[in-house]
Amino acid sequence: MEPELAKASILAVSSSMESFGMTIVEGMRAGLPAVSTDCPLGPREIISDGVDGLLVPPRDPDAMAAALLRLINDDDLRAAMGRAASVKGEQYDPDRIARLHETLFQRLLDDRARPGGRGRAAVLSAGGQVLGAAYTLGDVALAAGRKARRTLRK
Repeated sequence: MEPELAKASILAVSSSMESFGMTIVEGMRAGLPAVSTDCPLGPREIISDGVDGLLVPPRDPDAMAAALLRLINDDDLRAAMGRAASVKGEQYDPDRIARLHETLFQRLLDDRARPGGRGRAAVLSAGGQVLGAAYTLGDVALAAGRKARRTLRK
């Protein structure tokens, strides 16, 4: 994938939901500034808006187009964000991430072996599902509001 990304100048990600923006990370590792929707649980955790990419509201094609045109029309900004993206991409080196996961998994196994560990895991899992649903509802409500405003302007 990296050889293909190296042919690009900008990465565009228009997801309305991400668990983690692996595409964004791959683009950054190739030195691409990203224009991404600011959807829950992903892009904002990776992209520093205005530094190594641009974040736009989900389900807002006008904002996505404007952000893309901003980078297309400004070579210096695109190059600076690309350099910053490349530096940020180093944080996501696969070997480094694998070591972090091994450490995390071992800690979780150790925690689970302690008394009460399984009940705590179930509570955390349910909480994560509720949080994900809340983000989705908020995203849909914001998109509906933007659509209503566009309709009223016509």
